[in-house]
Amino acid sequence: MFNADTFAWVKNVLGIKDLKELQAVEYAIVHRYTTEELGYGGADDDKSERLVRNLVACLRLIRPMRQRASLMGGELREGGKINVQHFEHPKGILGVPEVQKLFHLRMIDLVLLRELAPKFLAAMGGETWKFRMAVEFHEAGHFQDWYWKARYSLWCSALEALYTSQTPEHRGSLVARERIKWFLGANTSIYEKGDIPDYVHPQPNVTVGDVVEDLYALRNFIAHGDRVPDDFYKRKSRQGISREHSLLEVLVEALSFIIRKSLLRILRENLLQHFADAAASEAYFGAAGLTTTALRQKKR
Repeated sequence: MFNADTFAWVKNVLGIKDLKELQAVEYAIVHRYTTEELGYGGADDDKSERLVRNLVACLRLIRPMRQRASLMGGELREGGKINVQHFEHPKGILGVPEVQKLFHLRMIDLVLLRELAPKFLAAMGGETWKFRMAVEFHEAGHFQDWYWKARYSLWCSALEALYTSQTPEHRGSLVARERIKWFLGANTSIYEKGDIPDYVHPQPNVTVGDVVEDLYALRNFIAHGDRVPDDFYKRKSRQGISREHSLLEVLVEALSFIIRKSLLRILRENLLQHFADAAASEAYFGAAGLTTTALRQKKR
C-alpha cells in the first residue's frame, strides 16, 4: 500500500528519524470502507478509527509489543496504493515491560485475534462496563512508557475494575488477591513458553501466587503516597539476557500478564455476563465464597 513517495509530502516538516519510522511500516490492521464524505475526519472515518483502535487493543491483549508508528488514514487509490491524508505523530512505544521487548507477532496470535475479535468488539460496544473499563485502563497504561508509577497505577485500576467493586464485601486487597488466584490459578506461571529465550538460564518459575502479595503491596505504597522501599529495586527476581531483573520489573511483567490473561479468559470462556457491572460481578465471586467475610473466616 506504500511506496517511496507515500510520505514525501511531510519530509520537510518531520525529523529524519520520525520519517524513517513511518516509511518502515510493513504490517498493519487495515479497514477499507467507502464513504461519500470529502476529506478525512467525517463520521465514517471516526467509526473506522474506533474499529481499528479496538482491534489494536484486542491484539495488544494477545501480544503486546513495541510500536513505532500509530494510526493512519487516507484514500485508497487504483492499484492498491494509499494516499495518506492523516497520521498520528510517530512517537514510538518502546518502553514496554522487559519481557515484552523481544515479543513479535506470531501466526498463533493472528489466529487468536480472528477468533476473539468479534467477541471483543461486541463487548466494547455493549453494557459490559467492568470489562470495558479494564481494557481502557490497560490501553492507557501501555502508553505511559515514560513513568512507571503511572503505568502501574493504571494497570492496578484495571485489576480493580475486574476483581472488586465498591461495597464492603467486595473491595480491598484481600478480596482482589484471592479472586485473582482463584480466577487464573495460583500456580499459573506469569511467563508462557517462548516468552523468555531458551538460552537464558535459569528459566524462572514465577507463578501468580508468588507475586500477588508483592504486587498489591507495591500498589498500596504508590496509591497512598509512600516511598517505595528499596527492596523492590534491589531484590533480584529473575535472570535476563544481559542482567538480573529486579522484583519491581517482574511485578510490572506480572501485572501485565494478569490483566491480559484475565480479559482473554473472559472472552474465550464466554464469561462477559459476570463482568457487566458490580451486581453481576458480586454475584459471580460471591457464589465462589470470595467475599471479605468469607475470606477472613477461612484465614482464621
